[in-house]
Amino acid sequence: NSVDMMRSVKVDMAILWGIDGWEGHKSELLLSLPAVPTASRAVAEQGRQLGLAEAVRQLPLLGDSSGDAGWRAWHKAAGLPYAPSRSSLTIPDSNSRVQAVVDGQGLALWDDLIAPEIDDGTLVRLSDVRVENAGYFVIFTDRPMSQGAEAFLDWLRAENDRSERRA
Repeated sequence: NSVDMMRSVKVDMAILWGIDGWEGHKSELLLSLPAVPTASRAVAEQGRQLGLAEAVRQLPLLGDSSGDAGWRAWHKAAGLPYAPSRSSLTIPDSNSRVQAVVDGQGLALWDDLIAPEIDDGTLVRLSDVRVENAGYFVIFTDRPMSQGAEAFLDWLRAENDRSERRA
């Protein structure tokens, strides 16, 4: 995965989506983006007919680069057992995963990055239960960061603080 690759190449840090950071690595939450289950309109209607608990058991769950970690966290937040009857499909590329959901291939956890698709009705939120501890994390290596990386990280933090104050 991306974090393991950081050990083999010379990088100062990485910015990756995750839940509670990245296990075994020093990380810092840069941007909190709670995730909710989403579907196309047709699949959402199926979900409504099945009921939420049965929908997340019967319908395909599309995972991200973390595999099923997001879905496991969502089930825990929803108080439901993680017991999908179909094997989940992992689609690490976010653009491909959005398109798969739009095409009705299953359910995926998404955050505010798909607000345009939600606003225009292309995608539908299935539940208000959110994975609260999801977002973009800065993942640090064991090596000291370069001055350029430190300056970039300071700028990112300042921009994030500025946008939070505007919200």
